[in-house]
Amino acid sequence: MDNPQVFVWPIIMIVFFGGYMLWMKSRTQSAMAGLGPAMHSFFARTGFRYAQLPPEPIEAHVHLAMQEASNYSAGNRVVHYVRNFHGLPIHFRQAYQYSGNTYSISCSWSAALAAPARIPFQIADRSLSSMGKAVREAFSNTTRVWNPKFPHTVTTGMPHIDQRFVVLGHDPAAVQWLLQQNPALVAALTQCVEVDLWVDGCDAVFSDPSQKNMTAAMGGTVGQMALGFDYGKRMDMSIPVHERMSEILALAARASQ
Repeated sequence: MDNPQVFVWPIIMIVFFGGYMLWMKSRTQSAMAGLGPAMHSFFARTGFRYAQLPPEPIEAHVHLAMQEASNYSAGNRVVHYVRNFHGLPIHFRQAYQYSGNTYSISCSWSAALAAPARIPFQIADRSLSSMGKAVREAFSNTTRVWNPKFPHTVTTGMPHIDQRFVVLGHDPAAVQWLLQQNPALVAALTQCVEVDLWVDGCDAVFSDPSQKNMTAAMGGTVGQMALGFDYGKRMDMSIPVHERMSEILALAARASQ
């Protein structure tokens, strides 16, 4: 053998990656062991349950969460929770869809209205409908689909709203009055990282497919990476976001009646 050193580096790399894979497997197993208590705490504190299961026992919901977390196979799936928020059923849906070479995520909170909305409206960040959005998407491999729900643009007369958001409705004067009369709703919306809220004839919906609000609550992308496999902290940090979205839907539903 003329130069045995040429074999040293490949052997080192094989040992390194082998060790890394074993370490990752150990971390994953440890994380899965902590997922059960984390999900139990999340369900107990928020009141969320899987929509397709009876509300109790909570252990059945934890078991299903563990099954879903252990499923690494490709395919479409939807996580659908529901909770009772002061008498209003709040639905949380997180969907993962594959179509050919494309992959899409949708994330939303919704509540069915007790009666058709008297004042339907939509409020969304201007960045979702701007030319800048089209330019950003042209230089990336992601697309944020946004659709206006109503025909007329509304000027609210509140500079901090009109500068950041586009507001739409059937009756601009009525929508302007609604937002001016509901400062708690306006304040809650301005605390969000990204907003797309609408109230139509049947539902109040807050859509956040890019999960920007949840990501921000966990410290952004860097914070998400730092959390790693700590499911307990992840679930704890998600609860204030669910609370805010539930409150927004309750306020919006009440205001539109």
